[in-house]
Amino acid sequence: MTSSPIQHGGNQYGIRRRLGLADRPLMDFSVSLNPLGPPPTVLAAARAAIDRSGEYPEPGCPRLTAKLAARHNVPEDRIIIGAGTSEIISLVAQSLREVLALHARELGDPKVPLAHLIEPTYGEYRRASSLNELRTEIWRKPTMGWDLDFLPKSASGIYWTGNPISPVGRAWDRETLLRKVDDAQALLVVVDEAYLPFFADEAARTVTTAAGSRTNLLALRSVTKIYAMPGIRVGYAVTSADMVARLKQYQNPWSVDSPSEAALLAALDDDEYLERSIELIESESAWLTDRLWDLQGVRPVWPGRERPEGAPPRPNWVLVSLVDTNWTSIQVHEELARRGVLVRECSNFSGLQPGGIVTGPNGLEIPTQGHLRFAVRTKPENDKLVSILSDILAGKPPVAEPRAAHASHGHATSVAVSGKK
Repeated sequence: MTSSPIQHGGNQYGIRRRLGLADRPLMDFSVSLNPLGPPPTVLAAARAAIDRSGEYPEPGCPRLTAKLAARHNVPEDRIIIGAGTSEIISLVAQSLREVLALHARELGDPKVPLAHLIEPTYGEYRRASSLNELRTEIWRKPTMGWDLDFLPKSASGIYWTGNPISPVGRAWDRETLLRKVDDAQALLVVVDEAYLPFFADEAARTVTTAAGSRTNLLALRSVTKIYAMPGIRVGYAVTSADMVARLKQYQNPWSVDSPSEAALLAALDDDEYLERSIELIESESAWLTDRLWDLQGVRPVWPGRERPEGAPPRPNWVLVSLVDTNWTSIQVHEELARRGVLVRECSNFSGLQPGGIVTGPNGLEIPTQGHLRFAVRTKPENDKLVSILSDILAGKPPVAEPRAAHASHGHATSVAVSGKK
């Protein structure tokens, strides 16, 4: 079983080379980072830590571990810090590979699915499962909806989910999720909260504290998105003490470098930055979503325009289907890039390719010409995106179809799948 590296947003170098854009300015809407940029204190702390490059980092990041434990009100042995949550995702699958294979043999079915998820979702879950020979079951559920509400109670192995989940943006109600976790003791439920800090009601939705007191729950916490520092590789997870110990057996001894640790230590002290970030995203996400609903040929991926009372906040991106237009997502992606705007073309998410049909409650089905994801940025940038996109969709697409799998977003993951129909 093999799996190709997944191409994500933010690859300005690749799109510049392929389209011959040289060093033309590009507004980057392809990665859902905080539009305020990294806090100055974070950059200063990382630069200062470079002066200690002649010393090994302290294994396990004990100072950072203690600070995170206090922040989430959990014991220190419930936290593992890694080089971004992508490393921890890999460690989860790697550390459970043998024990889950043994479980399958005990069941008498070596082909029983041991990893579970709903697609479309972040591709690294499926890739990590594939690389560790964990047969993956894709549970078929509607693409559109306001909330997440499904967990395969009867399954065993790992269940991967987001809160909210990228790219569709649905989020869990905390009590609903914890009830389902408690009813599915044969599953390790991995909840990726990478984008949750953008929600004003994060405290009411996070399962981080609960993860420290349950044996089958792991909460992933990314700082890349909220602090806009993808080049500084650090993230963490909160889970049971036994699971932390298991993960550390597979982790390299100096996984996190000194500048990364120093950057997060500084970031955790900047509460005012977080408040400004949440206010900006609340305002601009609502504005951008409404303007996109107004564009001919574009439909944000929600059941409807009006959000019902109690719906979760909007994430810091907007996923849209292209409908009732001759333009495909690939064509729009390339034309936007030529005009100085880089967005996330979603063909390597399962079901979001041109020709795909998105589904919703009550049998709702919408044929599409593909999907684009727009990060929420500042008012001037968002306004310019809408203006350029409107101008493009008002014209005619090029006669020749661009390559369906190009360097800016790569190929879909190859994996053995047992899927619910």
